[in-house]
Amino acid sequence: MNLKKFAAGLLFLSGTCLLVLTGCGPADSGEAPQTESAAPSVEIASTADIDELGMIEDKSVYADDDPGSIVCFYVTVQRGDAGSDTDHSFDEVKNVVRFINDSHVANDVYARAIVQVGDETGPLPGMLGYGVTESNARIRVRGNSSSVMAQKSYKLALDDEAGLWRGQSNIALNKSAFDVTRIKNKLYFDMLKDIPGISSIRTQFARLFIKDETSGQTQFEDYGFYTQAEVPTKKYLGNHGLDREGYLYKAISFNFEPSEALKNFNDPAFDLEAFETVLSCKGRQDNEKLMELVELINDLSVDINEIVGTYIDRENYITWLAYNILTANIDTTVQNFYLYNPVNSRKWYFIPWDGDNMLHVEEDKLEGIDATYGNWEHGISNYWGVILHQRFLKVESNRKELAEKVEELYKIITPDYVNSLVQEYNQVAEPYVTSMPDIYYLGHTVEERDQILAGLGDEITVAYQQFQDSLTELMPFFLFGFSSGENEEQILTWDEAYDFESADITYDVTVSARPDLSDPVISETGVSGTSLTLPADTLEEGTWYWTVAAHTDTGKSSMPMNKIQVNEIYYPGVDILEVTE
Repeated sequence: MNLKKFAAGLLFLSGTCLLVLTGCGPADSGEAPQTESAAPSVEIASTADIDELGMIEDKSVYADDDPGSIVCFYVTVQRGDAGSDTDHSFDEVKNVVRFINDSHVANDVYARAIVQVGDETGPLPGMLGYGVTESNARIRVRGNSSSVMAQKSYKLALDDEAGLWRGQSNIALNKSAFDVTRIKNKLYFDMLKDIPGISSIRTQFARLFIKDETSGQTQFEDYGFYTQAEVPTKKYLGNHGLDREGYLYKAISFNFEPSEALKNFNDPAFDLEAFETVLSCKGRQDNEKLMELVELINDLSVDINEIVGTYIDRENYITWLAYNILTANIDTTVQNFYLYNPVNSRKWYFIPWDGDNMLHVEEDKLEGIDATYGNWEHGISNYWGVILHQRFLKVESNRKELAEKVEELYKIITPDYVNSLVQEYNQVAEPYVTSMPDIYYLGHTVEERDQILAGLGDEITVAYQQFQDSLTELMPFFLFGFSSGENEEQILTWDEAYDFESADITYDVTVSARPDLSDPVISETGVSGTSLTLPADTLEEGTWYWTVAAHTDTGKSSMPMNKIQVNEIYYPGVDILEVTE
């Protein structure tokens, strides 16, 4: 642009305006007034309301993911300062158990560590920790049930001054000890990356080398093959284009029901240790909105479709359900997910976490543990014990919408697609998984592992069919327990089963001194209602085992969602009765 002409134009316009305003302009000359041509219009996209945005994850965060690569972590473990929370040997760290009696236990033991990143030749220049001689992180065992396994998973928490690794300060290295393939967790999250309406996490195949200076080691020891999984934190939210100042919780054992542990941080009665048996706060420390959500879900006078729509993002929630159903990732009822809420939004979103137990049928058969699952642990019946899911799934139109989403995903996550990814990922994993140290703890022969891998794609179809079946099945229920009546009667009570077609339901009650329910002392059939009253002293003082089977007059049946473990054997559908004087 000619700046002199532009300035002259401005001067002319200002003079014209002055003449018009003062009324001192010349008489009409008869010439047409000069006008500037209109500026070209600009199209600006409309901005959605914050509660209508949905899960707006920035998918470009996955642009540099390379499933064919392996990163190597070199970790030198050191004892922390005397009296500090890291004043522990590595043996103390890795011998921690964080899962007792089927429950998570907050039992974290830390040591200090130098964390360095490189390739199989060692730490590399320009990468995290290169040349570092003082500890730059803390190390602890991670995972719950996996903490009882010989090969552990680890969390590396980088110090602030250590910098970040790929935008992360918490590095989770998952051994996936219950997954003989060692690739399911990455498979789960990589397939999720391109699904709209939901976020995933970044994963990376890794090898771990540890030098335990607390025991005098001077060389790195090969700990084998791992999957590094991005941990949802404030940094995760920022990296994924989400609100890093938002609310973020990890479900530990959260069923969306009121609990004495669910209090706000500023409540004088707040107990952090109790709270963290239910949820772990990873974002803003204010539980008010979460408690309001729980209250709404448990208020049966509030329409569930008002809750799932206004306070829970509908698309995200249905996608989360459908994806876990289709991948048979059943351990997602009260754990293995995060809840996220942007600060100024009413809506909550599900973020998936931990997929190493998905597509598990063939592996369970080979291990002989398929009988430990209840017949409700598939499709929608798997989620029936959680009040949010049960209320939502009782509505026919909601089940239809979920079925449509499952159909949509099944056209994307096809058996052929799964098998192609399995082959690609196994080319990377197999050389390490089938050699020391991992092969020693593999739990299967190499041939059995190949058999499991070959069938993973077909298990998508199995899960799909199980979901279709669950849409017409009799829903399961809970056994409540034992109480005494006014005249010392012994009363057994349970919840009611639910039939989508409103068929009549009766119950068969069995009580035995044995957890396998052999030689029953009580066997009542055709019981109406949800209780059975026994004469006083029918059951003597002691430990008994019981179950209830539900039947409809149309031929359907279901069992309780209770499950016990006795002498390391699981008994699905069975619960314990303790009879005291």
